[in-house]
Amino acid sequence: MDRKKLILSIQSALCVLWVVLMAAAAIHIYRDGLAYQAQGHPDAWIFTREKVTAAFGRYLPVLLLAVLTNIVGVVIGVRDENQDKPVADPDTIALYKKERENRRDAAEEAARKQRLRIARIAVLIVAVIFVIAGIINGSMEDMLIRAVNICTECVGLG
Repeated sequence: MDRKKLILSIQSALCVLWVVLMAAAAIHIYRDGLAYQAQGHPDAWIFTREKVTAAFGRYLPVLLLAVLTNIVGVVIGVRDENQDKPVADPDTIALYKKERENRRDAAEEAARKQRLRIARIAVLIVAVIFVIAGIINGSMEDMLIRAVNICTECVGLG
């Protein structure tokens, strides 16, 4: 196994170990909290800042080691060589050709979306203008009075 694969394996193992340890710590805190509540403290918090800090601090070296291996991997240029490589699949090539043929349709669709966006903005501007006009002519106060009357008379809040 070469050095890059070894670093990738260590990175993966440390990240998985960190997740497993933190999940186990969360479960342990939860079980202890439930037991404490069962002893006659029903209002006690299960997850307290102190418990979480203690669990996090206990496994902090694993996290720091994982971060350090990630930094080392980035510095020396370690990456999975099989990641993001194109595959010469006939179905994929056919899809690509079909996509190229449909680009004209995509351009028309983009123009339609742009027209729709402009129409939405125009409707929004008209709505804002009407809301401002209603506020200026006093309709907002009338609507508030109607809402209060509906709540107090029909629903019975008064």
